[in-house]
Amino acid sequence: MSKRQTSGRRFSTLVRSLCSIACIAACPASGAGFEDELPALEVRGRRHPHDPRPDHVSTATRVASDPRDVPQTIDSVSIEDTLSYGGRTLADALAGVPGISNTSDTRFDSFRIRGFSGAGDLLLDGMRDDAQYVRSLGNVERVEVLKGPAAALYGRGSGGGVVNRITKQPLPETFGHVSATTGSAGRLGASVDLNRALSGAWRVRLNAGREHDGSFRDQVDGTRQYVAPSIKWQDARRSWLLQFEYDAYERVPDRGMPAPVVALDRAGNPLAFSLPSASRETFFGAAGRDTLRDTNMNWRSVFTHALGGDWQVKHALGVLNLHSTFDNTYVTQSYIAKPRDYRRVQRARYLQDMTHLNVQTGVELSGTLATGPVPHHLLIGIEYGWQKRAPKLWQADAAPVSITDPDNFALAGSTPRPFAMNRHRVSDYAVFAQDRIDLGRSWKLLGGLRWERFDVDSTNTLNDLHSRRTTHAWSPRLGVVWSPADAHSVYASYSRNFAPVGGDLVGITPNARGNANDLGPQYTRQYEIGVKSDSMNGALTTTLALFQLDLYNRRVADPQRPGFFDLTGLERNRGLELGIAGRLASDWFVRGGIGWQHARIVDAEPKYAGKQSAGVSSSSGNLFVGYAPLLGFFAELGLIYEGARYADRDNLLKLPAYVRWDGKAGYRTRDLEVTLAAVNLTDRVYYASATSLAQIMPGAPRTFTLTAAYKF
Repeated sequence: MSKRQTSGRRFSTLVRSLCSIACIAACPASGAGFEDELPALEVRGRRHPHDPRPDHVSTATRVASDPRDVPQTIDSVSIEDTLSYGGRTLADALAGVPGISNTSDTRFDSFRIRGFSGAGDLLLDGMRDDAQYVRSLGNVERVEVLKGPAAALYGRGSGGGVVNRITKQPLPETFGHVSATTGSAGRLGASVDLNRALSGAWRVRLNAGREHDGSFRDQVDGTRQYVAPSIKWQDARRSWLLQFEYDAYERVPDRGMPAPVVALDRAGNPLAFSLPSASRETFFGAAGRDTLRDTNMNWRSVFTHALGGDWQVKHALGVLNLHSTFDNTYVTQSYIAKPRDYRRVQRARYLQDMTHLNVQTGVELSGTLATGPVPHHLLIGIEYGWQKRAPKLWQADAAPVSITDPDNFALAGSTPRPFAMNRHRVSDYAVFAQDRIDLGRSWKLLGGLRWERFDVDSTNTLNDLHSRRTTHAWSPRLGVVWSPADAHSVYASYSRNFAPVGGDLVGITPNARGNANDLGPQYTRQYEIGVKSDSMNGALTTTLALFQLDLYNRRVADPQRPGFFDLTGLERNRGLELGIAGRLASDWFVRGGIGWQHARIVDAEPKYAGKQSAGVSSSSGNLFVGYAPLLGFFAELGLIYEGARYADRDNLLKLPAYVRWDGKAGYRTRDLEVTLAAVNLTDRVYYASATSLAQIMPGAPRTFTLTAAYKF
């Protein structure tokens, strides 16, 4: 039996299992809604410590909410689980989450959420975090993914969803946690998490760590260190949280491997490509010279004041300062164009020195206002954001190399020359409001609206060119939740995003040819219906969602006028997602989900119309089952599935589907915990991501991680 057939059978088993559980959970639970009248958040506070479900979510409404009351899909990922398998990046944390496709490499975090780019839709504690770097998980408690447009809450974006890292904060008890890690490819690491409740209203917390990661890829490794102190003051009416994070990550940049040409058209141009012919360890950069260093500092302040009743006012301030430098040689094309040679690949060398500064501040007023018997849970706010990105780029020659056995010590000797020296500034002003209305015990309405003004100002200092652009937009959100019983909710929602010119990477091309800088925004709208249910007396939660997500006003190149675009394009993604999480039996837990999607370019340039969106698989999912008592032996086994997807928007090469098996086992006492984890147990050869035909990233082989942790 072939590996593909075996993977298909495993995937079918996963599908049948999830569907069966979802059907069971959709039936009313015996006695649900009658025996326990406590609010849902209080009930969920008594969960087992290893239950994978969060007590509440905050990304969906900007306030703590029961996930069942949110008329939209939201996934929550525990970073403790990710770290136990040796994961260190957002790509590791989000692997297998339905509807999320990884397009990251070692340079920066990048994802497609429900078929659309999410590189600029990253948040840190609800604040914009759209700089290009690989984020640390050392100070993160969990990651929440709100799927679908979220501009009504967070402003501009691509529309597939937002990824919000929620950090560790000072707690009212005193504890400590230290850990040491070793593993495959020379991995070494240590971390500390110290929390202390001081006398009176003060509490402090410190997270810090250092790690060195080797790689199965030749010549590739990295070292990261971080420190994240925080302090919180709280009395009966006020609280003030101050946080700082320093993170330095130095590594060898790696963009993967090129796909060889296997067929030509009559003119001798590439017509088809195959999977990389080099081994998965092969490095195509410049050995001993390539380097990439990100130094990131974050400051955050959140002050909250209770006004009376449940009304409160909150002020938040966030500052992100990133300095990124690199010297990177990489493959730009899978063959040499002149003279034509399909046995060698063309490379380029670029050097960059970039600073990126984000400042965001806002004031929110929240509370409950009753109009007769109908309570309105209101949220009103204003925001201001200012960003500056200043990339300086140099270019130098790079020697071409063999596509099967590259000499990565072949270094061209030209002097780097200035290529682009730009300075981009952005100002963002917004006013927003949200109202959640309780209509009796069974119905809830959610409405939101945000007005935003986006100003972008870009200067090419090398050629003394300058351009500006201002965009205004309204972003609505509307949802309804019906709860026929306390354990079940049915919902429907509509939401819309806008993506202004220059809003993704923060900047426009000064004096761009044609009308590229003068276009209106692209819009994304989503229609979603779904069911969220608790079964087994609240121990198990299942979700079902169906959605249609449209990117309209898509920019389409005018074939008659180079440099000009029309806003007539349309991309569409229709899909279904199932999720499951909770407690199966006494100390047995499950977490997972599966999704199917049909992402297509509907209206575009003729060569793209009808094609599948690049990097988006038609199905993906994960399923993990674990035995986790409070003390003693514990274990978990699971799989991550990724369907086939195209490496390029021309749909010339499809990356095959894969199933990856992961597992861990360990032993814990009250003070000590030891875990041995393995990723890719079967040593499957697969491809994790691709940014083009010339840059395909292979997945890691079988990898082991051993972690020892001491708690006090």
